[in-house]
Amino acid sequence: MMPNITRGGRAAGLMTYLVGEGRANEHENPHVVAGHDVMLQAAPLGALTTDDALDLANLIDQPRKVFGTSVMVPVREWNEEQQKHVKVGEKEGHMWHASLSLNPGEGPLSDRQWENIANDFVDQMGFVDPDGAKSCRWVAIRHGVSKNGNDHIHIAVNLVREDGTKQPVHNDQPRSQKIANVLEKKYGLQVLESREKEQDGVRGHKPAERTRAERDAVPVVQRDELRRRLRAVSETATSEADFIAKTRDARVLVRPRFEKGDTEKVVGFSVALVPEVVDGKRENPVWFSPSKLDGNLGLGQLRARWSSTPGDELEAVPAWTERAQSVRSSDPDVRERIKLERLSPETVKQLNEVANQIVIPDRAAGFDRYAAVHVSGAFAQASLYFERGNHGPIADASDVFARLAQREKFSDEQPGRRRSQGMQMGANAAYVARLTARATGKDSVTGWTAVFRQLNRIGKAVEGAQRARGELTAAATTATAVSRAVATFEQATKQAATERTGRTAPVPARAPTHYDPNRGRGSGAGQGRD
Repeated sequence: MMPNITRGGRAAGLMTYLVGEGRANEHENPHVVAGHDVMLQAAPLGALTTDDALDLANLIDQPRKVFGTSVMVPVREWNEEQQKHVKVGEKEGHMWHASLSLNPGEGPLSDRQWENIANDFVDQMGFVDPDGAKSCRWVAIRHGVSKNGNDHIHIAVNLVREDGTKQPVHNDQPRSQKIANVLEKKYGLQVLESREKEQDGVRGHKPAERTRAERDAVPVVQRDELRRRLRAVSETATSEADFIAKTRDARVLVRPRFEKGDTEKVVGFSVALVPEVVDGKRENPVWFSPSKLDGNLGLGQLRARWSSTPGDELEAVPAWTERAQSVRSSDPDVRERIKLERLSPETVKQLNEVANQIVIPDRAAGFDRYAAVHVSGAFAQASLYFERGNHGPIADASDVFARLAQREKFSDEQPGRRRSQGMQMGANAAYVARLTARATGKDSVTGWTAVFRQLNRIGKAVEGAQRARGELTAAATTATAVSRAVATFEQATKQAATERTGRTAPVPARAPTHYDPNRGRGSGAGQGRD
């Protein structure tokens, strides 16, 4: 169920639209399914007319007119240079409007079901005061499916409350998404996958980012590519200083954020891809916070994985400073081609033995979040090798396990125990990840085959744990993601063997040629294998 929120200052305009024919003449039988008591008492039974809509508009707007309360909302426009929406003015915005829409083919629901959903939604959004004085007047109208076949309702709310005060709606967009997620599960509706990603710390991209990718003729938005590279880098890094060095190998720009008034204490960092050179001039980097790309990639999370000490953090300061200085130069200090660590075939046997310890011994206990982080990183690194400049099923599997890692956090009531116990539980998985990193050399398809064999086993164990907990949708997602990733790997290795030998071979002797996913139009970007 997707909530879509808008603000306006004309109750009559909104209500007449909701009972009108619609932009594509798709509105049929507009009628009230839920609302504030005052609105329900006045609403006629059956289909609403334009006159009915105007009467309801006057009634819902009555508190604002009586008290003369003004509710202004900022007008924002996207600023390409600042990469964010900036305020350019204000407008009247006391009318809050949300449509709750199901996916095509889901439903239709009954009026009673929509009534229950609407009441729960406005209650959890804070529009209902049990004592009544600070309640908002609202009404839910249903007028059939959209032109795309989506069953939906519209909820109109006056943000001037019964006592004339203003209803706060801070962060209404993200709050409505969380409430929709709860209601989907409560009423057995289809859970929106993209929202699950946002809640689980794996952020989706914005329309402007997709537009930029299309402009630059690249198949992947920068946010997704940075996420993939940082996951791969974090798997091979053994310390903070090592991580900083490896971002250079991955062609990732980094700049530290120091604690205020202290140039010896790094408290965070941001990352960017090397920008294109257009007409002889390098464009400005687009910076992202790693924790906004993936909740597992924040500096605090990484330091916990490395068991960093204050001394380790201080030792990394010169490296942070050096990378920050390089960002300000015209020639970023990164490799011309992405370099991934390689692993000798001799470690494959060890990999097989250690990976066995990742498989869940007690399915009721769930999947250790640290192991999930490392599996996500292994898939990310495999995606760089086998999916090249595109993101396919292997990258998708990396996202799935990253979301699992967000769900399996330890209790915040025991932060010390969370750190020590978490690192102990994740130690074996971390070792496997390091072996995986070193095993992925240009001649180690045998090593990658062993890695994917273990990843497949882990995926089956996770799926079993999810099914045991009754999480059938999550189990199906895990199973599908892992099986598609394994199939993609097998297809890539077979295709590479066919290209070399001219015939199909079940197990090729060498890995596919590595391709730099950041190949671009400008200098400093290339393709090939290091």
